[in-house]
Amino acid sequence: MADDVRKTTASEAQAPPPKTSAALPARPESRADRARRLVYRGRFAAFYFVLAVIAGAGIGALVVLVGRGSPAPAPPWSEWQPTGSGERRAAQIADRVSDPYRLPSGNALAPVVYAGPPTSVLNDGTPIQLQALAVETELQSRGEDIDVLPGNSNVMYNLCGRGVACTIDEGEDSVDRRRLIRREALELALYSFKYIDGVDSVLAMLPPRVLLRQAGAEPQVLQAALFLRRSDVADELDTPLNQVLTAPLTPGVGEISDEETRIIDRLTRARVYEYRPLQQQNGSWLMSLEPVPAP
Repeated sequence: MADDVRKTTASEAQAPPPKTSAALPARPESRADRARRLVYRGRFAAFYFVLAVIAGAGIGALVVLVGRGSPAPAPPWSEWQPTGSGERRAAQIADRVSDPYRLPSGNALAPVVYAGPPTSVLNDGTPIQLQALAVETELQSRGEDIDVLPGNSNVMYNLCGRGVACTIDEGEDSVDRRRLIRREALELALYSFKYIDGVDSVLAMLPPRVLLRQAGAEPQVLQAALFLRRSDVADELDTPLNQVLTAPLTPGVGEISDEETRIIDRLTRARVYEYRPLQQQNGSWLMSLEPVPAP
């Protein structure tokens, strides 16, 4: 009987559990469910499409930028530039610019013997500091139209020939030589405006010219200067120097090209002034500049 009990128990343990109920059939998809599923599917498709367009545009822009490379840097205004304080820069400009200007003999044309704030020397040799510049704006204005400019925003260069009182004592005074001197003064001014802070005008004292030589009479001497304001050469300061003064090397007397001649005459012919120091009522000194026809 014990065996019967064990057999019965084993058979009951191996028998599968009785089924309590039949499997429930799946609920058919309603029309609303189908519409909602299609809407979500469309939204996801549109979202992925927009992402693909954005990614494609970004890759395309990257390819274009890589193909173009970095923009070329703007060319420097000049191959050389001065360094240091304003006074040091003026001295460096004076040496650098004036040295290549030569007479046909090879001697210096008009070396710069002074570069700095505007000064003058009285007849007795007394040096004076000029506090202002009084500039007549029109030829034959007879002092009616005068601009008074502060001297502390001006840099002055004294171009001096090798002769007595800074005259040029060799060769003939000619239009070509005077134009070459004005070219030197123009180049000094351009470098000064470009590289010295606070400079609004440049006064370049030109070598005096002997106008008349007669036996037994004192020769007439013209003391003239080239005066330029920053605004006079604004376009040239935005243009590389070698596109303004185009000669690869400093020209000699009579060697200036037609292109440079037009530029030099346009910028300098109407800006040559006869000068003389004047003392004001308060005791300070100014430089009076009266325009003269440039040769």
